[in-house]
Parts: sequence; C-alpha cells; structure tokens
Amino acid sequence: MLLEQSLKNIRGQARGKEKAMVSRIEGSDGSEALSKEGLLYRMTTRIRQSLELEEILSAAAREVRSLLQIDRVKIYRFAEDSTGQVVAESIYKERLPALMGLYFPAGDVPPHAREMIMKARTRSIVDVARQRIILNRSEDIKTTGTLTVEEVREEPIAEILERAVDPCHVEYLTNMGVRSSLVVPIMNGSKLWGLLASHHAQSKVFSEESLRIVQLVADQISVAIAQSTLLSQARTQASKEALINQISTVLHAPASVQDTLEAVLEKIVKAVDASGGRLYLTSSDPSTPFELYTYGRQPQLFIYGNQPQPLDESQPVFLEEHPFWTELMELPKMRGAGRQQESKDTSEFSDLFATIKVVADLHGEPQLASLAKALQANEIRSLLILSLRYSQQVLGCLTLFRDEIDTDILWAGRFDPDLRQDQVRESFKAWRQLKKGQARPWTGEEIEITRTICTHLAMAAMQNRLYQWEREHRLLVQMRNRELDAARQQAEQASRLKSHLLSSTSHELRTPLGSTLNYLKLLQEKLYDNEEELREFISFAYKSAENLVAIINDVLDIAKIEAGRMSVQMVSIDLRSLVEEVSHLFAIDSRRRGISLIVEVEVDRIYADEGKLRQILTNLLSNAFKFTESGEIRLRAIQATKTADDTTKNITLDATDNAKCNPSDSSPTGIEISVIDTGIGIDPSKNEQLFEPFVQEDGSIKRRYGGTGLGLTISKRLVELMGGRIVLESSGKGRGTTVKISF
Repeated sequence: MLLEQSLKNIRGQARGKEKAMVSRIEGSDGSEALSKEGLLYRMTTRIRQSLELEEILSAAAREVRSLLQIDRVKIYRFAEDSTGQVVAESIYKERLPALMGLYFPAGDVPPHAREMIMKARTRSIVDVARQRIILNRSEDIKTTGTLTVEEVREEPIAEILERAVDPCHVEYLTNMGVRSSLVVPIMNGSKLWGLLASHHAQSKVFSEESLRIVQLVADQISVAIAQSTLLSQARTQASKEALINQISTVLHAPASVQDTLEAVLEKIVKAVDASGGRLYLTSSDPSTPFELYTYGRQPQLFIYGNQPQPLDESQPVFLEEHPFWTELMELPKMRGAGRQQESKDTSEFSDLFATIKVVADLHGEPQLASLAKALQANEIRSLLILSLRYSQQVLGCLTLFRDEIDTDILWAGRFDPDLRQDQVRESFKAWRQLKKGQARPWTGEEIEITRTICTHLAMAAMQNRLYQWEREHRLLVQMRNRELDAARQQAEQASRLKSHLLSSTSHELRTPLGSTLNYLKLLQEKLYDNEEELREFISFAYKSAENLVAIINDVLDIAKIEAGRMSVQMVSIDLRSLVEEVSHLFAIDSRRRGISLIVEVEVDRIYADEGKLRQILTNLLSNAFKFTESGEIRLRAIQATKTADDTTKNITLDATDNAKCNPSDSSPTGIEISVIDTGIGIDPSKNEQLFEPFVQEDGSIKRRYGGTGLGLTISKRLVELMGGRIVLESSGKGRGTTVKISF
C-alpha cells in the first residue's frame, strides 16, 4: 500500500509538469507541436506502463535523438565514487562512436561542475566552434552556478548565462568528435543522478521549445527513476522478509539443533553472496566449551575437525580464539564506549543483539596481520563479523568471508589518474582495465540483512539455551524423583522381604520346634508304653531338632551370602572323589525307594571351593530324590564345549583354571555338572522363580513334600560366588527336571 501511494504521488507530479509543458507547446507551429506532443505522450505512457528503468532510458534516448535530429544522445549515470557510466545511448548512422556501457573517470565531470549542476539545475549548451557555453535555467531555479541571488542581481545577465568555454572542455569535446553539446541534469530527489547529454558532429542551434521538451523528458526520467527506486526497495524488502521467514521457519522446525544451525548458516552465506561462514556458539555446558558450524570456503588452519599444525605455535587453533574475535565478543561496556571507527578499512557499530565489525580489506587491518597468511592462502580478502548476544549474555559470533575478486572495467579512453587533470585524453576508444586481487565491499543492505537475521538467530539461540536449562532442571528433578521412588520401593521391598522372611522362617521353625517340644513333653511325662516307643519318641525328637538346625543353617547361609560375608576358597580338587562321596550319602535312599542313581564323571579335577561344591551337590540330589517317585537320577560331570546357541555353558573367570586342571582335553572351555531326574517336573514359566527364597511351585508341593524352598536359592548364590552359573530346565509337569551348573 505504501509503494502504491508513493507511485501515485510521483505520477501525479509528472502529469502536472506534463500539462504545463504541453500548454506551452500548443503555442508552437501545428506540426511541430503535434510531433512534440506525440513524444510526450509516448514517454509518459511508457513510464506509466513499465517499471523497468533500463527500457525507459533506452526509449528516452531514442525519442530525444529523433526529436532534436542529432547524432547521439546518451544517458550518463553517476556512481557513488563519482565515476560515471553510459547506461543508455542512441546514435544516428554511426556518425559518432558508441559509448554504451563505458565508464568515465570522476574527473571528466569535476566536483565543482557537479555541484553547480545540482544546485543551479542548469542546462548547458556548448558551441565548440564559437567556444561559448550557455547556461539555460529551469523556471523554478533562483541561482545559477555558485552565485547568490544578490550576485545575480549585480552581474550582467549576459555574463551569467553565456561565457567562454574552458579550453580543456573544448579539447575534450573535440577529441570526442563533438561540435555541439546539450547537457540536461537528471535529478533523483535532491541528488544529481546523472546527465542527459546530446552530441552533434556539427554546430547546431537548439530552440527554446526543444530545450523545454528535453527538460520534460528529463523530468519524466526522474519520475521513472523514483518509481524504479521504490520498486527496487519493495523487491529488496520483500526478498528480505521472505528470507527472514524462511530462516524463522527453519529455526522453529522440529529438527536437530545441528541440522537447523547448519541450514541457517548456509542461507546466510548465500543471501549475502559470501564465500564461506562460521557460526561459533558458546556453551552453557562446562564439558562442551563451544559449538562450531561451518559452510563454504574456510581458512586453512581453522577448519573444525582434524586440525592441521599451525604455522605459528602461538596462534590459536580456532579463529574465534584470536584476540580480534574475543574482544569483539566482549560486552560493549567492557570494551569502552564510542569506538566506532578503528581504521580506514574497518568499521564497527553495535545494537541490542549484536556488535558488527566490517573489515573491508584485510590489508588495512593491523590486528589481523598474524592471520593474513592463513586467510589469504584461501583468497579471503574481507570479513563481516557479528557478535551474538542477548542482553548481557554473550552467545557467540558469526563470521562471513568474502574472496578477493578481479575487476574488469571498460573505460572511455585510456587515462592516467595522476595526469588526467593536466592532459585531456586524445581518444575515447574503449580501454579495458583489469585489476586482480581486489577487495569486494560489503553493502549497507547486506550488513542490514545479516544483522536482522542474527537478531533472530540470537533470540533462537537464547530460547534453545533456556529450553536446555529447563530440560536439564526437569530431568534432574525427574532423576531425583526416580531415585526417591527407587529408594522407597527398595525400602518397601526390604520391608516385605523382612516380613516374608519372618513369616516364612517362623512357620518353618515352628513345625520342627513344635514337634520336638511335643515329643520331649511325652518323654518328660513318661507317656510311652514300652522301651520301643521310648526309643521312637527320642528318634522323632532328634529328627525334628536336626530339621530345625538345618533350617537355621540355611537361613544363616542366605543371610551371610546377601550380606557379603560368605567367602570361598578356590582350589584344585578331585572331582571324582567328591562326586563318589556325595553319591554314597544317597545310596540307602536309592536302594530303599528303588530309584537308580547313575554317576557319570568324565572330568578328573575342578577348580572350586570343595565344601561349597559338596553342599550344592547335596542340595540338588536331595531335591531330586524328594520329587522323584520312580525312574532314575543321573549325576553327570563332563567337559563342556561352548556353542553359539548353548548359553548354559557360559564360561566365567574360572574357565582358565578349570582348563589347566584338565590338560588332556584339546580345546577345553569349562566343566558342566548336571543333576537329571525323572520326577514330577515343573511348569517352564516358573523355572527362574524357584531360585527365589522360600519359593516352591505351589502350595500343594509344600504340603506334600515339605521343605523350606531355600535349597536352590543357596545353591545359586554359592555357584555365583565361585564364578559359575546355574540354570533349571523342565519340559513340563511329569517330564522330569534338569539342573545344570557351569564352571
């Protein structure tokens, strides 16, 4: 809306000037007025229909040359360094050489001449033959040249409006082949944008109407320039907003921080046409000193990752550790206020989110002398550095590199900058000037877009840092809560285990203790009928006392193991003798119940604690006989070979010692002892549960067979103390049970 309103205002002013000029033209001859009015109509229509300045300027040059019937019309535009370039041209039958696209030195239109044109806005007409120049004023201008109103009143009007031409100017036009010249200023607001120059190879007189129509064309060109400027500004603003929206979208996209920052850095580098960039972010985590992201061309010694050896050991490994960067990343109040310009090639300024330093040319910055070799090795010539901060917190910095460039300029004639004021060029033939290794400046638009992006980047970095702090705090709270919950659960579990131990132990102790007391009471009161019954009561009381002692021993063993007070004495023992000794304990049971006890020992010696291993084998055989009513029980000791799918034959820390005990085996990996019965079996889903204290498969087993449920628990703890592993396998009820011990 703002752009449309500005264009309407500019076009309204142009139509006003057009109407005023047409009213003057109507006083001329009919055919001439018609021709000039047609020119005005074509020019204004083209400006209204098109916003492309190049097209409008080319049309204006053609129309003015046709109107004036002149050999050449060129439109000359001034650059910021006061040089000029021909941006539009129209030539009649090549009567004068083409100058389109050629550059002219700043001295061709000296500063005082530009100042006069800008202030007085005069049209200059030069007649080379008469060597006279006429300054024709616009109607609304009150001064001419550098004269004041009072001086104009005192000087004769003829001396002001017509005077001799400077000899250098005459020679300049003569060498160009020009005998008559008409120059009209083209303004852009209050600034001199360029010149509309008409050249003729012969002397020519310009009528007042022609001068007025040319002035109107120049005014229309000013309108077109204003429109083009607004259009360019609108396009630049739209492009800037689109880029910022893209970067804002990337910054808030659900991607990893690394991918996000790499994408943003790439967009920044491409947006300002830099050759490379580095995004350095300080870290709030002490274990990670900084984060570094790079894109494009980088200085050789400062690429993140594998670092080459620095040329000078005193140089920092990373670019951002150099004092030039560390000073920039300090807060402005720490660095001193008012330091806005450090050298002719370095400028610095600050705002809330960034301190910006522009190094236009490395050759002009003495602080970077130590890094010049490394930077120039990669053809880097200029830098744009922005420190990122949020309020009083430094977040890092962004560094953009720009390579040196080769400039190729076509000048209108060869000239020597040291002699151009003393000697006029003899020829205006195109002369190519090639300069290598030139610094490419950073424009105000590029600095502004980078500063705006860095503002968003700083806010996003701070938001991410705050999020990380909040997340770490939340995780810490969650961890503390989990620890408290785990401690509470452990305390509750310990309390449950204690209660369970007390209840189970009290129950297990009460039965044999009660039985013992009952028989002792019978004996005390002599409630027996004969000696045989007496001996029976004494035997039952003795067995009950033995059971009580066994239960107490089991409970004490479990307590000692869980308290870490149970120790083992690992020695090499004769396994055959130990197995035979244990099997003899169950020989009577085997014969009495008709259950075969088969012993298979293929291993001579084993590295273990003899007492603990005897206790384990006794517990396992006791269980086997308890839960087997018929069939057989097999006790087997073999040299085990570990396979990929046989996890029951894992070898622990004692494998080497057990291998040494049996050197006859070619590839020993351990020893496996198995107790296999044909008893009642168990549900496979409850295999692991039976190793828990006081656990049996179900209550009916306890009622039928008795026992405390501690035998397997103690055996498992003792096996693990000796570095072994125990597993229980059963295919189901009625299919027997196998217990394997691996050492």
